[in-house]
Amino acid sequence: MKDSETHQAGTTAEKKCAKCGACTSVCPVYRASGNEIYSARGKRHLAEIFSDEKPGPVFEDIYSKCLLCGACSTVCPRKLAITEDVVEARSEFSAYYGEHGYQKFLAREVLNRPELLGAARVLGKKAANVLFGRLPAGSGLKLRLAMFAESDALAAEPTIKLPRNIENDENAMVYFPGCAASYLYPKIVESVNDLLADYGYKLQIPRGLSCCGLALMAAGDRSGAQRLARNNIQLFEQSDGPIMVSCGSCFAHLTRYPHLFEEDKTWKTRAELVCERLVEISRFIEMLQQEETLSFAKTPSLLKVFYHDPCHMRHDLKIIDEPRTLLRALQGIELLELPDGPQCCGQGGLFHLGAPELSSVIRDDLAGKIVAMNPDVITTTCSGCLMQLKTAMAAAESKVPVIHLAALINQRSQAGEKQ
Repeated sequence: MKDSETHQAGTTAEKKCAKCGACTSVCPVYRASGNEIYSARGKRHLAEIFSDEKPGPVFEDIYSKCLLCGACSTVCPRKLAITEDVVEARSEFSAYYGEHGYQKFLAREVLNRPELLGAARVLGKKAANVLFGRLPAGSGLKLRLAMFAESDALAAEPTIKLPRNIENDENAMVYFPGCAASYLYPKIVESVNDLLADYGYKLQIPRGLSCCGLALMAAGDRSGAQRLARNNIQLFEQSDGPIMVSCGSCFAHLTRYPHLFEEDKTWKTRAELVCERLVEISRFIEMLQQEETLSFAKTPSLLKVFYHDPCHMRHDLKIIDEPRTLLRALQGIELLELPDGPQCCGQGGLFHLGAPELSSVIRDDLAGKIVAMNPDVITTTCSGCLMQLKTAMAAAESKVPVIHLAALINQRSQAGEKQ
């Protein structure tokens, strides 16, 4: 055999699943279901068997049972692009693929017009204020309202409205808050603005920003994800300097914009230039902290904090240490860690809508471990994880507040300044 043929054969073999089972040990869906067909190894075996057939409902349902968390790709000894394979398979599915496919379809349609989430927040908060404390613990309605229920300390509506036009200001920084912060949790926007203002930055949100496109891409709708990406790229190009992103999952997807345009060199180049400007909130503040000590006064009260790692941040981007460094820099903070290391919350973008039973098993397993540590507060940087953890605490009948990392740091610094 010629050398070139030997190399080609070796490359082909490396791209095939070794059936080692490493993915099963870290797959949240497999661990929750016990069904290996939902693991990466199971899906790849299924794809090999039915490679020449059009995907049917059973095939689609199996492939819908994936969080796209990236844990399998992280441990795969052959570094297979497992999550990309799942997304590629979904691109050939019907619009309503999988169990509860219609709910996921409606959610994607809403994300095409994220301003509709603003109405959901108004109605959800009113309903939560009236009903949340009166509903029985096991009520499904109570769990749905949990994402809108907030403690008294966090309930105040934000008073700040950031400019939505791009101004030529040397201290201006473009801000991509994501759909949830923009329309469901505007308190996050205010907290991020306050934090960056301490360092002299003025945040500006470009008018007309779209959803980042993560949900559409996860469903295999590449053209839809490209449409949203083009809009955001064009808006980002109207300014220079860093682009602040406060949602971990949004940040992870925004960094993959060049990958969306692999076959379009012009848009790929434009996406790459934008990606060079992206900064993630915890990494950016941690960098500033190294240059200038955080001006937080000592607080006498001890606060036990559990930080939840968003899967895309942990597996795809390896942003793990920065949030913890920030928390440890705050006086009076005891950082809690899971004994077996971080784990998925089960939200998975729209996975919690498409596979609610499996999602709740993953959610409640994590919630039980968190509650056992008796934290005073739970924090994260992913808006989806934030919503899931709020629901998790309601399901566990726990009153532990769940807030964004920026809000926690901002609250802690303000508490110190008042003393």
